[in-house]
Amino acid sequence: MEKTSHEWSKDSLFAKAQLYAEVMFEHQDNNWQFGLWSAFVIEMLVRATVANVSPVLIADSKDWNNLLHALSKPTKKQKFVAKSASISELIQRVEDLADGFTREHSNFCASHVARRNSEVHSGNMPFENIGTSSWLPSFFTVCQVLASEIGESLESLFGSDIAEQAKEEIDAQKDDKANAVKDTISAHKTVWGDKTFEEQEQARKQAATVSLRHYGHRVNCPACGCTALLHGKSAGEVKKEVSDDGIIERQVMRPETFQCVACGLKINGYSKLRAADLGDTYISTSHYDAIEYFEVDLDEHIRNMMADDNNEY
Repeated sequence: MEKTSHEWSKDSLFAKAQLYAEVMFEHQDNNWQFGLWSAFVIEMLVRATVANVSPVLIADSKDWNNLLHALSKPTKKQKFVAKSASISELIQRVEDLADGFTREHSNFCASHVARRNSEVHSGNMPFENIGTSSWLPSFFTVCQVLASEIGESLESLFGSDIAEQAKEEIDAQKDDKANAVKDTISAHKTVWGDKTFEEQEQARKQAATVSLRHYGHRVNCPACGCTALLHGKSAGEVKKEVSDDGIIERQVMRPETFQCVACGLKINGYSKLRAADLGDTYISTSHYDAIEYFEVDLDEHIRNMMADDNNEY
């Protein structure tokens, strides 16, 4: 008899995503069921991406018997029903596990699942009252990222015809974001140019004062040229180095937000930052002394030393 895949395996979860995608596209995009089934597709892809690392990461960690279930091990707990982690927690796990999955993607997944919850658990009709143009390009983008993370593609998820449509939507969204952020930068540049020299100098000095390295990564503002700050999320493994002064940690960061105090320009989202030429990764460096890093209680350590008798013969 052929062995079936574990219910929390990547293959089982992706197969379910494919099934839900078929049902989704049985409906027109102005039908509320189109949106509802799209949320189910997202959830299965999120779960498949986590399971691709290990099915153990699907398990609800509050009960270790769930870990046994993920490992296909028997449990001695009576009336045990395996429970996976919540979708909101799994979205966060994907953000930590998948380099290509940004905070923008995470935010879209969370908001889309929230619509699903409202649809299923209340009298609201969120997918009835929202146009697909506001979410479908982001949906396809997230599907592409998650499918790629597990070695799949838009074609294997949706079929060639819909995959072609999806890529057109993704490309159009990139153009829209690039144009939007360039218009925003241009508007702030115009306002900055209308300021007097004295006003510019005062704003420039204020920006240099508050835009310190320990608050973020310093860059030049594309609108006014003043010192501004990028904030990002970790991308990749932390590199540790032991020195005479303690422990040094270096972490590659991917930009997520930008803010300039001088002219007021704000940009949120990795895709928009890339369009503004602010999408390059940077290194965040942290310095710790050994006691701080290893959380040594110095007073307790001294007390223990005093309690020891090192003069016995």
